[in-house]
Amino acid sequence: MNTQTFVADAFEQELSMFRSALDSVAAEEFAAPRLGHSPAWHALHIAEWLRLFALQDFGATYAHLGWEGSPWTASLCGTPLVTEQAGKTAILAELDRVGAEVVAQIRSLHDEQLIDMLRAPAAPTGERQRLAGLGMQLRHTAYHRGQLKLSLKDSA
Repeated sequence: MNTQTFVADAFEQELSMFRSALDSVAAEEFAAPRLGHSPAWHALHIAEWLRLFALQDFGATYAHLGWEGSPWTASLCGTPLVTEQAGKTAILAELDRVGAEVVAQIRSLHDEQLIDMLRAPAAPTGERQRLAGLGMQLRHTAYHRGQLKLSLKDSA
């Protein structure tokens, strides 16, 4: 198994577990804040961060990065592709679309592309090695899955 397959498989597994946690939330409660953020926000937050780093999409279509007050987000903030009020189906479709695109892109990478430096506005230097950044995004997704699960437990 090569690195690309390993990382892509890990993203598929983590996104599947994250999606299962999101699926457990009733549609009518999906946009309701729980311990700070709604399940809808968590889904859009992960989709936006994957677009920003993994897909290197720097259009002004972000509203769920969580850093909206930071100077580096000024050129990125704008009308998001999907909002928290769009409904559970639309939000999960966006997460699925972005996740599938990220996984496909990872599978198509050549070995030398794993060490490419990519633009990463939140990083201290403004860039990050692709493989290291993908690892961070994988952990970031797991972190938000954990936050979501805790918030669901709190409301049970």
